Amino acid sequence: MLNPLRHLDFDADDVTSSRESDFLRQLALSYHELYATGLTIVGNRDDADDVIQEVCVVLWQKYDEFEAGTNFRKWAYTVTYNVAKAIARKRRRRRGFGLSDYALMKVAQVKTGGNGLFELQCEVLRECLEKLPERDREFLSDCYRNSPSLVKYARDIGRSVETIYTRLKRLRKRLTACVARSLGREDSL
Repeated sequence: MLNPLRHLDFDADDVTSSRESDFLRQLALSYHELYATGLTIVGNRDDADDVIQEVCVVLWQKYDEFEAGTNFRKWAYTVTYNVAKAIARKRRRRRGFGLSDYALMKVAQVKTGGNGLFELQCEVLRECLEKLPERDREFLSDCYRNSPSLVKYARDIGRSVETIYTRLKRLRKRLTACVARSLGREDSL
């Protein structure tokens, strides 16, 4: 599935207002998740394409109702769920089979729960990263963001690759333990 928004350039000349720019930016950031939600509920790509097309129209039409500063992704997810459920219901009547509304709700709850847990884990990980000494944060940043490979990074700083991997392993263990403690999951260590 290709994102039709991938070619959009958010240059001020191309977008007539900051409202449109905000909408397009937030929609582009949420697009794949919304499409996956629609696909999960309707069960095939053709129907999911119909869902996402209708969702984009509804989101734009109702964007005036969206309260700035709140969670666009959750708002868009709710719209996607409702549109997908309506399309699934319509197709179920026409085809004579499909998941019940109750089953669709349960599928959506599982998907939402997974997303919520992931967001919580990311937030806790950010907090744990902030607790690390500055030199460890810089090391992680250099390894993961600034260097094309760990071999090149090790060569650039004059260390062995094994030394880099050992330090990374220790930091990952510390971060994993911190996240587990923060989430109250001591048993997961």
